[in-house]
Amino acid sequence: MSREAHAFHIASEQHGETSFAKLDGSITIDSSPELRRVLFRMIKAPDSRRLTLDFSEVDYIDTSGLAVLIEALRFSRQLGKSLQLSGLRERPRYLLESTGLLALFDEASTTE
Repeated sequence: MSREAHAFHIASEQHGETSFAKLDGSITIDSSPELRRVLFRMIKAPDSRRLTLDFSEVDYIDTSGLAVLIEALRFSRQLGKSLQLSGLRERPRYLLESTGLLALFDEASTTE
């Protein structure tokens, strides 16, 4: 089961004070640097106060991805901004729950 088979992609957009990042693919040590770069750019945007990460197309996240999420959460809080997760699928949710990290994040409601 190759993780490289599902390449990682981020699509971002901003609506007023809210920014959205649609994540797609597997978040691994190979894709974590790109995730970090995009998240930090979005968090730094002066007119953005809230960032929502859509995980509905993420099937896998490793510990490097978790580290980026924690780093982004800390950075957003330092700037007085909010970071929330939405659409967590089974495997990413399990990893966040089992490590106790899910409790640190707000979860956006999803309507499907």
